[in-house]
Amino acid sequence: MINSCISRLLTITLCLTPVTLTLTAQPSWSETESIETTIQRLTEAAKIQTEQGQSQEAIATWQQVLDMAQQHDKKNLQAFALVGLGFNYHELKQPSTALSYYQQALPIAQRSGDRRVVGAAFNNMGASYQSLGQYQEALTYYQRALPITQQVDKPTDIAKTLNNMGEIYNLTGKTSTALQYYQEALYIAEKAGDPILQQAIHNNIAAIAN
Repeated sequence: MINSCISRLLTITLCLTPVTLTLTAQPSWSETESIETTIQRLTEAAKIQTEQGQSQEAIATWQQVLDMAQQHDKKNLQAFALVGLGFNYHELKQPSTALSYYQQALPIAQRSGDRRVVGAAFNNMGASYQSLGQYQEALTYYQRALPITQQVDKPTDIAKTLNNMGEIYNLTGKTSTALQYYQEALYIAEKAGDPILQQAIHNNIAAIAN
């Protein structure tokens, strides 16, 4: 099995643009600044908590981000927060709950046009289905994630998705196909200069060889 940190697209690798709010009301300049500052602070805190594996704390913080994003109709941030929530529930070994958050995030990200979040949602849905033992569903979502990650041209994300596809083929006994995906993932990870990802993929290749 692949390392858990590689089994889905890491939320912390998502590109979140600086928060700018279009508010229905017209607050004063200082009030607007306070809202934007609060959202940015909470988002950064949630990302750090996610990075450090503090899943319970991260869930609470992502929920605050989501609440504020919904209050101010910030669609791209809503989708991002939902993916963050899903990721942390996956870390807590609750893939069904994680999947429900990704399913909420996907249409919002699609409507807002944030392709990195769309790719993350697809890839993470694949990881949830994989954890649930539904390998064909997992592969379907990884396949949907791949062209999107290729379009946004984030090499580490591409490598992770390819690695995940290789894992499904390995789990279903198609080791030669799995090896092809692992090797392609490794090539991209090496070009991206990601040593942790490279090591994870090397481990997967070695497991097939053994």
